[in-house]
Amino acid sequence: MLRSQFRYATRSFWRTPVAAFFTLVFPVSFVVVVCAIAGNATISDRSGVRFAQFLVPVFAVFGACMAAFVSLALGVAYAREAGVLKRLRSTPLPPWVHLAGRVASAVYVSLLAFAVVTVVGVVAYDVDIVWRTLPAVVLTFVVGVACFAALGLALVSIAPTPAATQALANGCLILLAFISDVFVVQLPQWLAQVGWFFPLKHFVNAVADGFNPFLADNGPAWGHLAVMLAWGTAGALVALRFFTWEPHPSREHRSRRGAISTGAVPTRSAPAPVPVPVTLGPATDVGAPSWWRLAWGQTRFTAVKLLRDPLAVFFAIVFPVLLLVFFSAVYGREATWGGLPLPQYLAPALAVYGVAVMAYVSLPSTLADDRSRLVLKRLRGTPLPSSAYLAGRIGAAALLGAATVVAVFAVGAVLFGVRVGPAAVVVTAFAFAAVIACLTALGLLLASLIESPESVTAVALVTLLPLSMVSDIFVNSPGLPTVMSAIGWTFPLRHMAALTVAASSGQGLGTAWWGHLGVIALWGLAAAAVAWRTFRWEPRS
Repeated sequence: MLRSQFRYATRSFWRTPVAAFFTLVFPVSFVVVVCAIAGNATISDRSGVRFAQFLVPVFAVFGACMAAFVSLALGVAYAREAGVLKRLRSTPLPPWVHLAGRVASAVYVSLLAFAVVTVVGVVAYDVDIVWRTLPAVVLTFVVGVACFAALGLALVSIAPTPAATQALANGCLILLAFISDVFVVQLPQWLAQVGWFFPLKHFVNAVADGFNPFLADNGPAWGHLAVMLAWGTAGALVALRFFTWEPHPSREHRSRRGAISTGAVPTRSAPAPVPVPVTLGPATDVGAPSWWRLAWGQTRFTAVKLLRDPLAVFFAIVFPVLLLVFFSAVYGREATWGGLPLPQYLAPALAVYGVAVMAYVSLPSTLADDRSRLVLKRLRGTPLPSSAYLAGRIGAAALLGAATVVAVFAVGAVLFGVRVGPAAVVVTAFAFAAVIACLTALGLLLASLIESPESVTAVALVTLLPLSMVSDIFVNSPGLPTVMSAIGWTFPLRHMAALTVAASSGQGLGTAWWGHLGVIALWGLAAAAVAWRTFRWEPRS
């Protein structure tokens, strides 16, 4: 039984492309990009170890944590929400066997992620395996994965919904990565000390030391192991105390309350409904709503739907704001990027990233999800025009993209003195309107060419995150190799960052500005034309 549950959980993981991307593809792509930028020089504060020798085990640990913490928590949360865990209690299969199978699958995927990143490092960057420290690395890996698996189960125990679990798991791990030596960032001393309180930094440094051939110690790092054991024990106790096999009580209460309020759950004593005569006015008073009213209704519906998705809100709005605050606070206003104070540059660049998440990731995944559930097919038989539905989806993406821009600039203005002069407000608004239009067209193209919503999200992230690293959003372009810089200039994201930075900083409408706008327009028009020809309202047979 345990083996069958392990196979079931592993198969479910591979059928979720987003989980596979963040666990396997993202760590490898980050290693490739960062090593291409920073080279393979020695690190003085790491006993002279080469950069790749340090970075590869670090991102191998990050991939393992994605599997043991994020993927495990999400799998259990969705199974509980769908009633799978509840129904298991009435079958011969002991519920703990199902949970043990999921944990075993998470450990297996963690080991696979660790091995994939390590093999890439050995083959591509001559990373050395220090065989004398291998037993210590294995012990550290086992303790670290067990720690994060226990924390994942603890998170499921206190998070009420799968959406909340997804947002909290990804948010916590990514934010901890910035203060735990995963992403290569020079931190203030106090913030570096905060990272030592959490287990990720201990996991990362213990494994990285095991890959350092210049360290004489061959044994396990007992201090790091003790911290991970403490966090794992705490997570296990929380899971034992608060874990439930049924959906969260507050969710069930809201569902019952909503059903009763709409009359969906009749009682035995409830009288039969009595028809109430309705007197209509003149025929001219009753008419079909206008197209604009229908489109606006679809816009509001889609906007509310996206705002109720914690993961979309986090990565589209909260994450850009947090990155702006983090980097501006760490490096200060004295740091410059592109000839501008760092916050003045980061605000429009990160706003572009937030718009891209909303228009290029969330919008096409919503369309693909509606198509897979045959919502788009059924709409063809209703009075709602298909164009009004599509306009509502596009309008919601544009509306929430504009909200992202306002949120990033507002936080930058209040905390770090980001300013957009009166003369530059109109130009900045026009620049972001062009950005939103282009990214929306690209999102429609993605939904037209790819069938399943999971694959749409995976492909969107696979293209967006690496392009952000070579498009002056996450990495400064002067440090990029020539090939990566050329790739960045080929695609529209780098032109979007350059266009909005120039507009918001009041650098004028020069030839370069119009060139960026032209590239963005070409990409947007081409994507819209292909999407117009290939968009389908029904799934492929």
